[in-house]
Amino acid sequence: MCAKATEPYRQSIPDIHLSLEYCTASVPRDGHYYVVKDGQIDGRFRTLKEAQSRYRHLISQSGYAGPKAGSGRRSPEEVERYLDSLQDYWGDSHKHTRRGGKTMYRS
Repeated sequence: MCAKATEPYRQSIPDIHLSLEYCTASVPRDGHYYVVKDGQIDGRFRTLKEAQSRYRHLISQSGYAGPKAGSGRRSPEEVERYLDSLQDYWGDSHKHTRRGGKTMYRS
């Protein structure tokens, strides 16, 4: 059984139909980690480390190279705007501090 305090866990690569799951709707809720390939359970593991080892092995076997380079890249102008906004924020941060002792804000 999955522990009540434990959240379901899932990491996946949809492009190659591969996932590593724990306590999700698509795998048994018996407290084990499962590697799922093409909708079928490929392995059942006691620890996340063991499951990740199998998961990485299947990724390397598939030849999957990850997302294309350049996707998600920002233009130099966007980076510059972001850095300027950070500089403005931290430059004015001293204006947003609370002044006074701990008794000043008592109700």
